[in-house]
Amino acid sequence: MSRTMTFTETLTVTSCWCGIHFAIPSNLYQWMQRDSDHSCRCPMGHTMVFSDTQKEELERARAALADAQRRAQATRDLLHAEERSHTATKGHLTRVKKRVHRGVCPHCNRHFADLERHMGSKHPKAVAKD
Repeated sequence: MSRTMTFTETLTVTSCWCGIHFAIPSNLYQWMQRDSDHSCRCPMGHTMVFSDTQKEELERARAALADAQRRAQATRDLLHAEERSHTATKGHLTRVKKRVHRGVCPHCNRHFADLERHMGSKHPKAVAKD
């Protein structure tokens, strides 16, 4: 006795780890892909389970994105800290230059008239910038 069946869904061709190829309804295939708890059996009786489900891939992608965002924020924080440090160093250097141009020793804070006179006569452009 021969029987016929009319099937109106879409089939997805897949293969089991044993190597046999077979077709299953697409909605069953997608259902198995969504969660590793979902499985079916091949015609040989082997259990088919997807090792990388869409849910797991999404979780990995989210974790990778969060990690990349943390690294980017750490890099931005480091850049801002370096910019603040550079600004502070630049300000300190400017203050020391101005003091030297006025004849003050940066080490012992004593005033030397000869240094002030030297800076004014030999390096007037540098003194004028202050």
